Amino acid sequence: MSNIQLFEKAFEVDFPTEVAEMVLNRISDVYGAEFTKKYAGYTDDAELAQLACTVFNGLTPADITRGIMRMNSEKWCPSLPEFRSWCEQGGDWWTADMAWAKAMQFESDPATPITKLAKRTLDEVRQVLSQEGQKAAHYAFKDIYQDYLTRAKEKGRVQEMWVKPKAPKQIDNSERNRTGIPCPPELAAKIKGLGRVGGTA
Repeated sequence: MSNIQLFEKAFEVDFPTEVAEMVLNRISDVYGAEFTKKYAGYTDDAELAQLACTVFNGLTPADITRGIMRMNSEKWCPSLPEFRSWCEQGGDWWTADMAWAKAMQFESDPATPITKLAKRTLDEVRQVLSQEGQKAAHYAFKDIYQDYLTRAKEKGRVQEMWVKPKAPKQIDNSERNRTGIPCPPELAAKIKGLGRVGGTA
């Protein structure tokens, strides 16, 4: 397999063109001339729809519904990445940016609530964070988190909060220094008798 084939998967898009066109039509209806001005650089509708498919890839019907509802209250025409962020915000899952912000709060204060997905991603980029700083770690975190998020959504999982594992029970001094109860003499004699082979003569 060539290097190019290895990277081709990253460019696969399966978002429906018809849905992308519906979203673009809705944005155009809501924002009118502002939409025309913002997207004037695209020579035809097919090119813009294909770009929309690329940007919206991985979004669910519930995500698109959330984005459309948000659009109803926004004054400014969104870029395609902005519309995607509207789709992802306020849903069941944290967005990558929200997860990063919460992860940085968690680093400062481990009592801060964090999701399992954000904690797992933070653990994976902690070395980058310590060696190269927040900027490099932020880029890595967003990519890794988004990959995990897409997989989790595809499997129908729900977001769960991380719970710190309970530490193993420590044996305190009172248990460590506990003394045994002596065996009653009659029981000790019976036990001693069991050890004899062949019984008494």
